[in-house]
Amino acid sequence: MPLNLRSDFFFVLCQRGAEAALKRYVERYVPGLRPGYQRPGLLTFRSAQTVLPESTLDIPLARTFGMSLGTHADLAAVIARIAELPLPLRLHVSECELFRPGEAPLSHHAGELARQTEAALQAALPNQFLEGRQAQPGELVLDVVVAPGDPILLGLHRHTPVQSPHPGGTYVYEVPQDAPSRAFRKVEEAILAFELPLRAGDVALELGAAPGGTAYALLRHGVHVIGVDPAAMDPQVLAFVGPGSARLTHLPIALGALTQAMLPARIDWLLLDVHLAPQVALRAARRVAAMCRRSLLGAVLTLKLNDWAFVDKVPRFLDEARALGLREPHARQLPAHRQELAIAGLTALGEQRRKNLLGGSTSPARRVTVSSL
Repeated sequence: MPLNLRSDFFFVLCQRGAEAALKRYVERYVPGLRPGYQRPGLLTFRSAQTVLPESTLDIPLARTFGMSLGTHADLAAVIARIAELPLPLRLHVSECELFRPGEAPLSHHAGELARQTEAALQAALPNQFLEGRQAQPGELVLDVVVAPGDPILLGLHRHTPVQSPHPGGTYVYEVPQDAPSRAFRKVEEAILAFELPLRAGDVALELGAAPGGTAYALLRHGVHVIGVDPAAMDPQVLAFVGPGSARLTHLPIALGALTQAMLPARIDWLLLDVHLAPQVALRAARRVAAMCRRSLLGAVLTLKLNDWAFVDKVPRFLDEARALGLREPHARQLPAHRQELAIAGLTALGEQRRKNLLGGSTSPARRVTVSSL
């Protein structure tokens, strides 16, 4: 490997406002890293070990990460540095968030600077980049991180299923105009991020279903949904019929009132998104998971981080998820999240289904901490 494809630093992109919690998590659980350069939504860490494009991290609040090539004052310096790199490169230009989630004015158009920068790089270096933005496993991805008034950071990472194949840790999917809530985006991103092997005809049990964003997304995949929530569901979702006649059954009861007698013999997926403290929500999920343990394939548990200090308890939350029957649960803050994160994983049955769908190969490698590199 060329000597210039080594570094002493990682870069990490995260949600604006999550920087302090991310640094505290690294200090507590990721040995060998020390904080370096920081801007809103962007951090670098000096590593005690050499950082390569293949180096990886396990940080729940990280949107994307890679080997840092440092900051550059302007586009001319960026172009000169990129010209020194090996071919071919997959170009990912991303823009740090200017606002915290939910605080952007309606007039704000996110990503305009990224689009302008990408166009300028493509014009200046027409033969340097692969066509398109979606990275494929094994490709060398050039990360270009921009923000108004800030230097431009360059980074590299070797793409694996650990990270999103799209710039800045985003995901590409269709959001219909009639989606009743942000929960539609959260579940679509979870399906992609955690590689959940859903298929039409599955049955999902959703705890905290109103007004129906998650149910609407699942119904569009052909998944039948049992939604538990005392609040009203969106009438459009109640009336919607997805592929294979997938429909929503609403149980207008509190989570604590749910009993096994109210459920069908088979539940394939468990989803939870309730306004409870993480520990309370996980205890409730564990009780319900026990009702459908024989058929359960996996779960997506969205936890509300009313205090960023809850991030310090992620290892404990993962232990709780294992107690639900999930084999290798992972925690990740997705782009659609606000001050929350998802813990998701598959049971032994779910892992077998994913293995079958992949033609008998094992599931993709997951993240390891830098200390094991």
